Amino acid sequence: MPYGDVMSQFRFDQRWLILVGLVVVLANAKALPWQVVTLTLVGVGGWLLWLAWEKWGGGSRLGRNTGRVTYWRGQRIERPPLPRQLRPTAWYALAPVIVIALFGLALIMAGLVVLLKVFGL
Repeated sequence: MPYGDVMSQFRFDQRWLILVGLVVVLANAKALPWQVVTLTLVGVGGWLLWLAWEKWGGGSRLGRNTGRVTYWRGQRIERPPLPRQLRPTAWYALAPVIVIALFGLALIMAGLVVLLKVFGL
């Protein structure tokens, strides 16, 4: 198999980096400053809540509903925007959204606990 075929199948997913970073920060939480731990917990928790909101259909990524422009043989071709996704209503479709949102809320709460512990509240 030529080298180009292998690289065309390789897909990089930034979510793995976020997960590894969270595990590294949690494993070294006692050695790291409390600000780093708090910002990591709240940041990843907020990102998970945003991801759950997006999967539920409440929002879209920036520029997603504006349409697409492609070029073919030097000509500009404008494509219509993607249709809005319908919100999941069945429990089997809502389960991943609920799990992601609960993990996000748990991480935000953990960040608040660290913050309250530092200030002695």
